[in-house]
Amino acid sequence: MPAFLHLLICLALLLAACGQSDAPAPSEPRTIKAQTLRLALTEARECRSLPGQVQSRNSVTLASKTSGTVTEILAREGDTLTAGQTILRIDDAELRQREQSVRATAGQAGLESKALAARKAQAKATYDRMQKLLQQAAVSRDDVDRARAEYEALASQEKALAAQSSAAGFQGAEIRALMRYSAVSSPLNGVLTRRHVDLGAFVQAGTPLAEVDDLGSGFDLVAQADESLLGRVERGMTVVVLIPSLSAAPILTTLSAVIGQVDPASRAFRVKAALEGAPSPGMFGKVCVPVGSAKKLLAPEAALRPRGELTTALIVDEDSMLRLRIVKIGGVYQKAVLDGQTFILQAGTDRLDAAPEGAETLVEVLAGLSVGDEVVLDAPAVAREGDRLARE
Repeated sequence: MPAFLHLLICLALLLAACGQSDAPAPSEPRTIKAQTLRLALTEARECRSLPGQVQSRNSVTLASKTSGTVTEILAREGDTLTAGQTILRIDDAELRQREQSVRATAGQAGLESKALAARKAQAKATYDRMQKLLQQAAVSRDDVDRARAEYEALASQEKALAAQSSAAGFQGAEIRALMRYSAVSSPLNGVLTRRHVDLGAFVQAGTPLAEVDDLGSGFDLVAQADESLLGRVERGMTVVVLIPSLSAAPILTTLSAVIGQVDPASRAFRVKAALEGAPSPGMFGKVCVPVGSAKKLLAPEAALRPRGELTTALIVDEDSMLRLRIVKIGGVYQKAVLDGQTFILQAGTDRLDAAPEGAETLVEVLAGLSVGDEVVLDAPAVAREGDRLARE
C-alpha cells in the first residue's frame, strides 16, 4: 500500500474516533404525570335535542276590547297578581261622550213619547166619539175615516219612538259595558309575564295588552319538533329534559302533549314535556327525544387538544411513550344515566364548547383513535410526542 494512501486511511480513522468521542449522549425522554382512560364503545339511547321554553299550563293573553290611549300602568312584568287586580287603564273619554249622547237621546225620546201618548189618547177619544156620531148620522163616513187614520198614525209613531228608546237603552248598556273594560284586570291569580304596551300607547280593539300565567297550574317545557319526528313521538313517552339555568343535571320525564299540526312555515309541530318543581316561565330548555339505540366511540373532552383547525390527542403505547394522533370528531354529547337507562344527548356538532356548562362532555370520534386506545386526560400543555408517562 502506498505510504500516502496509508496516511489518508489513518487520518480518517482518527477523525472518526474523535467525532465519536465528542458527540453528546442521547438524552432520556421526559417523564410526565397525567390521568389516562382506555376508550370503549358507548351503547346508549341516542336522543335528538329540541329547543324550547318553559310555559305555564294555564296562560292567558288579555286583549283590548276598546280603542284608546293607555293612561295608567298599575303592574310591572314579573309582579304577582290576584284575580281582579287592575293591570292598566285605557282612556274612556270617547265612550263617556257616546254614553252621554245616548242618554240625552233616550231622555228626549222619553219626553216625545209622553207628548205623543197624550196626542194619541186625544185622537182615540175623537175617533170613539166620531163612531157614535156616525151611528146617529151626525157625521159622514169620511170624517170617521179621517179620525181613525190620525189615531193609527199616532199609534205607529208611538211604537217607532218606543223602539228607538229601547235601542238607545241597549246602546247605552253596551257602552257602559265597554267602559268597564277600560280597566284591564287579571282574570286569575298569577304572574304578569309580559306587558305588550306602555304608558301613552294608543291601542285598537283586539290589540294584545298583557299575558298572565297561572303559576299554580304547573309547567311544561314546550319545544318545536321537526316534522320528520311526526309519528315517532307520542303522549306519555319517556324523554330527557335539560334546563341549564335550573341545573346542569338532566331530568327524566314524559311528554304531556303532542300537538300534531305542522306549521307550514317552519315545518315543525309542538311537543310538551311535563315539569316538576317551580321553574320560571320563559326559561330556555331542551326536550331530548330518544330516536333509537346507538354504539359510538366517545372520548371525554379532556382527552382532546385543539390545535388551530385540527383536533389532536395523546395516546400511550405499550412502552408508556406518548404518541400524537390527529382526530376527526363528530357530534358533541352529554351522557346521562337515569333510572338505569343510558342516554346520550346531542349538544352540538364540530364544536368542543357546545355542551352545557357543568355537564360531562363526550365527543364522538370518527377517525384517529380506536377502541382500546389509552388516551391522556388533561395533558400538560408542554406534553408532546416522545414523552414518557409515569406509571404509579
